[in-house]
Amino acid sequence: MDEKAFLHALSEKARTLHINPFLILSGIEGLYTFRELPMNEANMSFLDSLILTLFTLRIGDQFHALAEEGLASGQDEVRLAAAGELTPIPDEELAATSNPYLASFATVMQGKAPIRRYHEKALEAAALEINGVQLRYESSSIGTIMIGICKNELNEVLDLGSLFSA
Repeated sequence: MDEKAFLHALSEKARTLHINPFLILSGIEGLYTFRELPMNEANMSFLDSLILTLFTLRIGDQFHALAEEGLASGQDEVRLAAAGELTPIPDEELAATSNPYLASFATVMQGKAPIRRYHEKALEAAALEINGVQLRYESSSIGTIMIGICKNELNEVLDLGSLFSA
């Protein structure tokens, strides 16, 4: 299956499941990253954080593109707001945050890329989307939900056998 067919199949299945396709893709990426690790409680917690981070980065990419467009605006207010969203959050502020999602995101990112103001909004959007899925599937672990979706809903459509061959 080529990339275009994969993404089409993923989007169609996401639509039937009423789940954001970027969340499902983030779940698949997280599971692929953890494919050789035992799924114990500690690793499931890390998997949940990784899925949140991957999903946030995908949403953040969209916010970044919007902010870049805003920089080219003819309106001063829009340019200033866009520049503010693109501003990196200082390390001291990240270290002192009381936002558990932002703290988790910063831990997973480990300084590999700047965490910008728009990432806070992307985290909120990702957390809301994940929370909705958790409520529908009655599970507090998005990793557990993604394992179930991949095994029971996506495996036939996307041939995800390599994730579950162990």
